[in-house]
Amino acid sequence: MRPVRVRALVLVLLVVVLPSSHARQRTNVEAASPHLLRNLPTALNPHTAALGDRVLVPGKEKTVLTGQFVDETGKSSAVRLTLQLPGLVRLEGLTPDGPPLTFDGETRSLRNSHREEAILETFTSDTAEGMLSAIKEGAAVQLIARRVGPGTSKRQDNASPPYDIYEVSAPIRSSATGLERLKRYFFDSETGLLASTQYLDETFSPPMGVETRFSNWRSGDGSAYPERIERLENGHQVFSLIVTTIAASPRQDPASFR
Repeated sequence: MRPVRVRALVLVLLVVVLPSSHARQRTNVEAASPHLLRNLPTALNPHTAALGDRVLVPGKEKTVLTGQFVDETGKSSAVRLTLQLPGLVRLEGLTPDGPPLTFDGETRSLRNSHREEAILETFTSDTAEGMLSAIKEGAAVQLIARRVGPGTSKRQDNASPPYDIYEVSAPIRSSATGLERLKRYFFDSETGLLASTQYLDETFSPPMGVETRFSNWRSGDGSAYPERIERLENGHQVFSLIVTTIAASPRQDPASFR
C-alpha cells in the first residue's frame, strides 16, 4: 500500500505544481513585456489594431527610425531616432558632435531650449503610442465624435477623410514639472491611424496652438509607421522628420536611453 500511496502523492504534486509553474512562467513572460498596449477600452480597438504587432505582441517594443530632421530654417540633419514603449526616446544627430537627446521614462537629459522640450513631448506624448500608453496608465479619455471633420459637428464631404476624435488629459511624460495637458487626437476613421494631435501650450501667454501631424503611413512586418511627422506652433512648422528606414526589435534596458 505504501508504494501506491507514494505514487498517488506524486500524481497530486504533478497536478498541482505543473499548472502553477506554468502560470508563473506565463507571468514572467508578461512581466518581461509590461508595456504592451492590451486591455484598453474597446473603443480604441481600431487604433491599436491599425498600429499592429508593435503594440500588441512582445518583440517589437523598440523602433529605430532613420531619416532627415528639418528645422524651421530649412536646415536638414541626418538623425537616428529610437523609440520604445511606453515613451522612451533617444535622438542622435540633432547637433553635430553633440550628445543625444534622451528620455528613459524617468530621467531627462539636460535641455536648454524650447525646441528640445518640444521634440521630446512630440515623440513621447503626441504619438498614438503616447496616447494609448497614457490611457493605460490611468489618463482621463473621452470620445468626442466619430466620423466627423475637425472643428465641425458634421461629417466632411468625400474630399477629406472623416475623423474619430478623442480628448485626453494626462501629464507631459517627458517633463519633470508634472504639468498636465488636454490634447485632442484625430484618427482617420477609415484607416484607424492617427492624423494629428492638437492642443494649447498654456505655458505661453497668450497660449500657443500646437499641432503634430502624422502622414505617409507605411505598413510592413505586421505594423504601421508614419514616414512624416511635423510639428506646427501657431500654424508655423517648427520641425519635421522625414523617415527613410524603419526597424523594430525587442525592448532594451532603459539604461540605454540615458
